[in-house]
Amino acid sequence: MAQLVRKGPNKYLISIYLGRDEKGKRTYYREVFNGKITQARLRAAELEAGLKKRAGPAKSMTVDQYLEIWLARIKGTVSERTYETYSWHVRRLKEVLNKLSMFNLTAFELQEALAELKNLKPKTLKGVYGTLRTAMRQAVAWGLLAADPAAGLRAPRVPRQERKVLTQQELQAVLNAASGYKYYPVIRLLALTGMRLGEVLGLKWQDIDFKKETLTVKRAADGRHRKLKPQTKTASSERMFKLGEETMRLLMSLKKEQRIVSMKKDALVFSCNGRVVREDAIRRTLNYALKKAGLSHIRVHDLRHTAGSLLLDAGYSFPTVAAFLGHSSPATTAAVYAHAVRKSGNVIDLLKNADQEADQNKKMQ
Repeated sequence: MAQLVRKGPNKYLISIYLGRDEKGKRTYYREVFNGKITQARLRAAELEAGLKKRAGPAKSMTVDQYLEIWLARIKGTVSERTYETYSWHVRRLKEVLNKLSMFNLTAFELQEALAELKNLKPKTLKGVYGTLRTAMRQAVAWGLLAADPAAGLRAPRVPRQERKVLTQQELQAVLNAASGYKYYPVIRLLALTGMRLGEVLGLKWQDIDFKKETLTVKRAADGRHRKLKPQTKTASSERMFKLGEETMRLLMSLKKEQRIVSMKKDALVFSCNGRVVREDAIRRTLNYALKKAGLSHIRVHDLRHTAGSLLLDAGYSFPTVAAFLGHSSPATTAAVYAHAVRKSGNVIDLLKNADQEADQNKKMQ
């Protein structure tokens, strides 16, 4: 925006901010105008429009045009799923930001425009704000903006929601109900190890040591796009689990069923036509088991929350549970799982109980 400073009777100094030079110093165009205030304002507007045209496409582009450029430039630098999220957010942002110019963009202009976003849940809306902040920070880094206009935005408040977790008895009921389904071993591993779904779907037979009865997490998979990832989410996500006899029997039985496939060096433990299993298939299996057990809906990821909660409730320390879940620090565990503490049950005991029950059922057959 142009600024007018009165220097005397019918005399004004017009200042127009042009951005920063290569050294980061603010630069201005200044002109002394002789005339009435209304005439000075008209001259300032004329100068600003002319300077804007001469500033080049980067300074004259609209926000929605910039967001498209930003998406194109970051593709390949983020995961496929993150890019999909960014793309969806940008589509919504373009609906309300298409008339705003990047030139002298202010936080107030952004805030007013974002108020027009409708029919979005608070958590989703907060994510849209986060994507816009990321894009605007990049605009500053690229030299398109002198300052980050998104820094002054007020994001919507997201009501705190209690995470849905199962009791030990409910988790046992889910495992019993799921035992007849194809992907029961996946549900069992999710429940008893607290592994992320991608970590389970990314398992290869070479990651399982049947002699030591251990499983090692070395990579993850994208169950939506059915692709393997070269590594785990974080370095701390690489960890080893000691599995019980019943779980090992399930895995051994699965390996024998696969026969030739399981003999291949890079064969997946869980696959569909040689590819990563779709996450929807696991989600459906859990939904069937929950319905059969008479329990309300939970997400697949809530099995991980359940495992962490049961261990904390049993008295295990945050560092121990953090290592179990593959968190980067105990602080993450404390922030995510400090909720609704119960006083009985833990995953290790559940594993023993489940194995004992399975052994008894086999003897009765």
